[in-house]
Amino acid sequence: MIAGPRYFAALAARLRWDADTLDLTADAESWSALDPARRSRLTVLLAGFCIAESRVADELAPFEPAAKDPAMAAVFAAQRADERRHYRLFDRIAALMLGAPPGDPGSRRRFVRALVPPPLLDLFERRLPETASALSGGRAELVDAVALYHLILEGVVLSAGQHALLAELGDGALPGVRRGVELVERDERWHVGFGLRCMLARDPGSASVLTLLEEGQAAIGAWGPAVSAEIRSRVLAQHRRRLAAIGLIPEARAHATVGRSG
Repeated sequence: MIAGPRYFAALAARLRWDADTLDLTADAESWSALDPARRSRLTVLLAGFCIAESRVADELAPFEPAAKDPAMAAVFAAQRADERRHYRLFDRIAALMLGAPPGDPGSRRRFVRALVPPPLLDLFERRLPETASALSGGRAELVDAVALYHLILEGVVLSAGQHALLAELGDGALPGVRRGVELVERDERWHVGFGLRCMLARDPGSASVLTLLEEGQAAIGAWGPAVSAEIRSRVLAQHRRRLAAIGLIPEARAHATVGRSG
């Protein structure tokens, strides 16, 4: 059984951390010594998170007033605070390691944006803002916005990116970055859990829900070659299990399609 909003609000408060206290000194010193191919993959992943977290910190704003339950609204507010913290971490990384200009955050975002694959930009700079605008204007239901953000963008796209980052950083070459990604992943796990809780109110037979499998399949490639086929397959299998766990797709269909996830 998935916990209620008050559980998630308490969890968010307990897991709070400070992006400015993570020591990235050794990481900045080690960055240029990394193998160029590895540094290229990490650049795409870190730049992608910088852009993604920047956008979601803004685009989550309509979720809170759209929630009918004050306790649920408080959880969306806590999640938005998390996303601001995540952006602060990746913004620091962009300045210290990716060569983004110091000073103006807008200049750094423009610099980093040029490093991000177009499909990822489309998801976070078009799809998410369009959905947030529709939610704010009453043209979309909260559960539809949750389906996109929590289940597809967080549950599939950002999850794949986190797995790829942790795989790249497993040798301890960038200890501060690795610790930061671990903390971000810990936050995102409860975010997705809360999204699943919100989705329980959805009609399982609706067309938008039935497209979630296809949405996940399309979105998983947004990182390009920076995310391996093995990680994409694993994340899509987890996506199917989540949908099955809350009754959005039959359990048999979830298992039957795992083999086609690559």
